Amino acid sequence: MSPAATAPAPGTSDGEDPLVVVVAFHAPDLLDHCLAGLGDDLPVVVVDNSSDARVAAVAARHGAAYLDPGLNLGFGAGANLGCARRKGRDVLLLNPDAVIAPDGVRALHTSLRADPGLAAVAPRQRDPGHRADARVAWPFPTPGGAWLEAAGIGRLRRRGDFLIGSVLLLSGAALDDVGGFDEQFFLYAEETDWQRRAADRGWQVALCPSVTATHIGAGTGGDPLVRETHFHASHERYIRKHHGTVGWSSYRAASLVGAAVRTVVLWGDRRRTAAHRLRLFRTGPLRAEAALGRTGLRVVHVVVTDAFAGVERYICQVANGLSARGHQVDVIGGAPDRMGGELDHTVVHHPAASVPAGVRALVATRHADLVHVHMTAAETCAFLAHGIDDAPIVATRHFAADRGSTVLRRAWARVAARPIVADVAISEFVARGVTGSTTLIHNGVAGRPQAPLAARVAVMLQRLEEEKSTDIGIRAWAASGLAERGWRLVVAGTGVLRPDLEYLVDRLGLAKSVDFAGQVDDTDALLAGASILLAPAPAEPFGLSVVEAMAHGLAVVAADGGAHVETVGEDGLLFPPGDVGAAARYLERLGSDPELVTSIGHALRYRQQERFSVALHLDRLEALYRSVATGSR
Repeated sequence: MSPAATAPAPGTSDGEDPLVVVVAFHAPDLLDHCLAGLGDDLPVVVVDNSSDARVAAVAARHGAAYLDPGLNLGFGAGANLGCARRKGRDVLLLNPDAVIAPDGVRALHTSLRADPGLAAVAPRQRDPGHRADARVAWPFPTPGGAWLEAAGIGRLRRRGDFLIGSVLLLSGAALDDVGGFDEQFFLYAEETDWQRRAADRGWQVALCPSVTATHIGAGTGGDPLVRETHFHASHERYIRKHHGTVGWSSYRAASLVGAAVRTVVLWGDRRRTAAHRLRLFRTGPLRAEAALGRTGLRVVHVVVTDAFAGVERYICQVANGLSARGHQVDVIGGAPDRMGGELDHTVVHHPAASVPAGVRALVATRHADLVHVHMTAAETCAFLAHGIDDAPIVATRHFAADRGSTVLRRAWARVAARPIVADVAISEFVARGVTGSTTLIHNGVAGRPQAPLAARVAVMLQRLEEEKSTDIGIRAWAASGLAERGWRLVVAGTGVLRPDLEYLVDRLGLAKSVDFAGQVDDTDALLAGASILLAPAPAEPFGLSVVEAMAHGLAVVAADGGAHVETVGEDGLLFPPGDVGAAARYLERLGSDPELVTSIGHALRYRQQERFSVALHLDRLEALYRSVATGSR
């Protein structure tokens, strides 16, 4: 999408003030000063990552909306939670230790709106304790830039690729196009990553020197060495994400060389700082961050299959996320080629398509802090290996049914489940469908850029099996009349019913408008090129593809059953399971109303960011892991 062609979101006007989002963590006095500077007319949301009653009182005193997520989400996830309230507005991200006047906010807004190609603008910033302005615009971190810094000539890189996030006005159109902040960045570099993604899509940023804000550097921080560890750990995530493993190796080598030289040529505090940085990069910033206590378990995920479907895809996503947070992660099972391609290089993969192979792999990974099993075969492996290594076992219940498909298998499953100390249900629907107590932790997906929603394409992304009701989706497509209006339906997935479904398509005269895509490796590209997702399964345990479509901002038409009630909910279009006519009417409405597609897609995208993000899922998993590992040792 070209930024110049991006229209303001529905309901937005040039004269409407931006929403101010303040992510707070304790420090009520600083927040009080910040909100007082904004005056009384601007809409403000305070996201309180500290659940501090004093912060709530300050927000109430200034008439700001107050959101308490109940845990420390980090800055990126907290900002996403606040941005979900914007309703089409532009958003001013404001640190609680920063102050800007209402006239300054509106001047920034005027500058942003004057150029439709701008994703973000920022004012000059000054620390009240210093005479000179703080540097606001910086070049993107790169391995080459790290070598220039190591050589002492980093000052040659004066480009303003991105603006620091302490006072940063974001375009609503850019947020729709780029998506929210990547929530793997817990603290620092989240605004760098967002602006890098915006630049990749053709957006620009600008400094507004006519507007000044004050900012107390690290005003809400703590130990400076801890801050530096978090800072460099986030930059390791950034470099790995945008420059890969080779890029990180080069960046780390440059940082080591630069720090080593500085420990020789500098004196006093500067030498001690360089020595700390040398130790930090020798250890690795992510591993050093893990040692701070936020992360650092050894976790083994087990799924005894040679396939790659929803469960295996979920495990890859979780394993990568845990590894990025500093955990040591092994994965046992799954299709070797696909798992190897999806898993980060920091995750160790052990192929295991049978119970004996799974047991051998588990025994080889002894001394784990925790074993996390998925489905009955994996539970059997953990039971058999438990006598050798007594690591606590957590099981995820992926289906709304008790363990075992026959009387004999159910009897064995009860035996194999005895060492399990916690069952995780991926949805309320699953929790209601199984026997015994469970911990509800909804699955999550990573944020994606907003799909353009310009293509007349609908997608069904699911296995072609009986329980998915793909035939209901095809019949609804035929009844909707969208084929006659130039729309196409892409049926992605494999399964035993494909020949029957192809016959049904031919019999209904839909061959020209329905494409069977088979197994699709790049589901992001498929969803980014569509406008509607059709999900007819009546009893979906979670529906990872549905939530991925929500992350892309697609309009979703889904059966009103299973976990769709929780994921899609009132923000999408739910039809009675099996009701071809109702599904067809929803499809016809969307096909004739592009604005409805956009409004539903945006609502679902915000719903995903607020309720079904990877970061929120990992936070809850980590809390469970720490509780289980501590209680069992």
